[in-house]
Amino acid sequence: MNSRNDFPIIEGAQLFRNNELIYLNKSCELIAYGGKMHKHDFLEIAYVLSGEGAHCVGDLTYETIKGDLFIINYDIPHGFFSIPGKESPVVYNCVFRPEFLDLNLFSSVNFEDISTSFLVKSLSLDEVCPNSDFKLVGADQLEIEEIFSKMYREYNAQKNGYYDLLRAYLIELLVKIFRYSQKTLDNTISSSNRKLVEEAMSYLRKNYMSDITLKDLALQSFISINYFSQLFKKVSGINFTDYIQKLRIDEVCRLLRDTDMKILDIALQTGFKDIKFFYSVFKKHMGITPGYFRRNAHK
Repeated sequence: MNSRNDFPIIEGAQLFRNNELIYLNKSCELIAYGGKMHKHDFLEIAYVLSGEGAHCVGDLTYETIKGDLFIINYDIPHGFFSIPGKESPVVYNCVFRPEFLDLNLFSSVNFEDISTSFLVKSLSLDEVCPNSDFKLVGADQLEIEEIFSKMYREYNAQKNGYYDLLRAYLIELLVKIFRYSQKTLDNTISSSNRKLVEEAMSYLRKNYMSDITLKDLALQSFISINYFSQLFKKVSGINFTDYIQKLRIDEVCRLLRDTDMKILDIALQTGFKDIKFFYSVFKKHMGITPGYFRRNAHK
């Protein structure tokens, strides 16, 4: 393992067999990598088969039991850990490079990018918002275990055609995950996800003048951009772009009303770098121009 930013990095070259782009194992078979925070240069789907433990992802810690499923993108620090007095978790790991599914995804580093591939879209998955973790029970748990079991057997047996079957099983796994993701989003937002969005909103209120993107906030939360976008709208009531624009326009109105600053300087100070865009956004939110607002602010 190499190291970057104080976390060891597991490289696909260490795991993939010759000319392959997918690797299957149970965590008990790679003890050297257990109980350690690490990053990797591949995508990983992990399913807790048995036992109890903890899964640390960045600064977040999840208690894990049978039926938990996690998606870990490139370069995200994470690790599974045992809990004293509990049976150590046994985890199915499916790690792969996106080009295993689709050469158009060669440069992709995030799980949600797979949803844009023609291969997955051909399965009628036009709008996908993958979450980063799921707690599966009942039939959902059984069908995921069955897919992992099939993949694990094919990977180890290496019978004729196994590589193509692995690709087919991985697509099946992704389709199931996308379905769970949509179902999860349609249900009540978890307290942890609500907290993530509320913390993001608080950060925006203090830093709205900075060049902040939805991607920046999603990466800080260690969840996909698409999923974070939908969570943000569910919690705040408006989308990310409208929220940050409203914060900026509210401050613009205050400065127009309470100071003699030039309109251009106000626009720049509140995070607008393009004056034409500034006028367009102001008119959209206020229905009038900044100049008209200033002239009538005290009437």
